Amino acid sequence: MSELYKEAATLLHKLEKRQGGLKSLAYADSTVHKRSSFALVCETLRYKPLLRELLATLPECHKALKTPKDAKEPSALVFVALYDLLFGRQRIQGGGYVKKAFLQHETAFRAALARLKIKHKVASNEALLPPENRQQHLALPRYVRVNTLLASIEEIEAFTREYDAKHDRDVPDLLVLPSGTELHEHDMVVSGKIVLQDKASCFPAFVLHGEHTDAKDKQGDVIDACAAPGNKTSHLAMLLQQQDGDGEDDITRKRRVFAVDRSVKRLELLKRRMELAGAAARVQAELQSFLEVPVDNEMYRNVRSILLDPSCSGSGMTNRLDHLLDIASARDTVLDSGYEEETAKRLQSLADFQLKALRKAFSFPQVERVVYSTCSIFQQEDEEVVAAALQSEENIHAARPFVLQPALKSWPRRGLEVAGLSAEQAMALVRANGLEDSTNGFFVAYFERTDNVVGASIPVKDQSEKTTKKPAAASVQGTATSPTSSAKAEILHTGKKRKVLSTTQKEKRKRRKREKRKKHGSSVFDKTLEDEVE
Repeated sequence: MSELYKEAATLLHKLEKRQGGLKSLAYADSTVHKRSSFALVCETLRYKPLLRELLATLPECHKALKTPKDAKEPSALVFVALYDLLFGRQRIQGGGYVKKAFLQHETAFRAALARLKIKHKVASNEALLPPENRQQHLALPRYVRVNTLLASIEEIEAFTREYDAKHDRDVPDLLVLPSGTELHEHDMVVSGKIVLQDKASCFPAFVLHGEHTDAKDKQGDVIDACAAPGNKTSHLAMLLQQQDGDGEDDITRKRRVFAVDRSVKRLELLKRRMELAGAAARVQAELQSFLEVPVDNEMYRNVRSILLDPSCSGSGMTNRLDHLLDIASARDTVLDSGYEEETAKRLQSLADFQLKALRKAFSFPQVERVVYSTCSIFQQEDEEVVAAALQSEENIHAARPFVLQPALKSWPRRGLEVAGLSAEQAMALVRANGLEDSTNGFFVAYFERTDNVVGASIPVKDQSEKTTKKPAAASVQGTATSPTSSAKAEILHTGKKRKVLSTTQKEKRKRRKREKRKKHGSSVFDKTLEDEVE
């Protein structure tokens, strides 16, 4: 068998075992045919669902291709060789048992391919691929984020004219250029005045400190919880600068971004990017796992918001061909049955970490707002994590629990209504589809603490004021709440059996309650509240 096939099959095998990214594996020193192997693996990955389907139509060939126990070639060699026979060079290089089996059944394979085209009423092989595997969907517009920390209006206007760039309709300070526009060596990029950043990657910071902002009486610092390599961090710093101005004065302190990451190498990269972007004065890098950050650390006493973009499968990254591995696994399109099991375990491990990180973000007592985001298309890492965090014991029983609030209200694609999330909760979530939204696949959830619960720590006046307003459409708590709390909240929301009191009567009632609290403690206050509800 061809040495190129063997090398490409080895790369594909390592990729499936998550021993590295496609580019890092293909361009390693040990790889001989770097460009050829990279291209062959990319195309084999794209066509793998179709190759699996064709193999399933010829079980006798499939049986003949079972890798002998003493064979040195990886099982991925089957896919590499079949791709080249049917869709690549139209022939198989070299010899061996794989070539022999395929040539014996070549006519049958081509007939099966023709039948599939007739069945699906398509003319091209490309049209038989899943939409996310088709070549035209792997090319996205070039997005660049204007860095207002450094770039002047005149410089941006000149850049816009130079490339006929368009302003994005959803994210301020984002420009859209044609796909494939090469900018890595452009002076504006080299100087940090514009940042090469995908549109969806700009969503988290914009939602947290653009679309939404800290309340005037609760302004504070931000934690970027899994920060490296730093594009979202510098975006946060830029948005804070736009709101605060250039520096501190007697009234306003300069808000900071705490960039937390556990990798020394990645954190050093973040620091370099902050220097380049002119954001170093606002960003404080912390070498630590976010899960181990002490919530009562004095350094974080002024933190009021957290951006959490944790490690994920990256399955939404359409410009990375190795994302097709996860999609292939989800569609049951891999020959090696053990791979699906490994990928399922990996996704579960990621989801477990993501949930721990989100619950950690909820545990900061002074934090009012949280954004959770992933570049994953899997609900296991997205909606299911959100639902589990909302329904966690500590959130359900918190005096001021976190609830979902709508993010990017004008964005058309919303979340999925999965177990544990209501329809209106799903509508508060944001999904980006790499096939139809001209950006990478992405997911965003935005949370705020709410006072709209029954409890001794919440003034009754605030509760009565809330009964005059209809609850916000998507401001919803986790669905699992205690029956008693749910019943009380329902009565409070509907306003049933509540007398309309004058201002004087309200003040007298408040005075009586304060006196009872001083005399008997909080249990009497709780009983008074129950009496008022009933």
